[in-house]
Amino acid sequence: MKKMLFALFASPNRLLEVMSHSEIQDAIEDGDRIVVDADGNTSVNIRCKYVQEDFKRHVDTLKRA
Repeated sequence: MKKMLFALFASPNRLLEVMSHSEIQDAIEDGDRIVVDADGNTSVNIRCKYVQEDFKRHVDTLKRA
C-alpha cells in the first residue's frame, strides 16, 4: 500500500496530464497504473502488474476479515 501511494503521488503532474487515444494505448502497454483521457476521465490499468498485486492483496485481506 505504501508503494502504491508513493507511486501515485511521486509525479502528480504526470497523473493530471491529458492524453490522446494513442498515448493512452502506449501508457497501457507501458504498464502505467492510472490513465487520464482527453475528457479528464481516469481509468485504472488492469493490465499493470502492480494493480493486479494490489487487487490480490485487497481480496486476500477481505477473505481474512
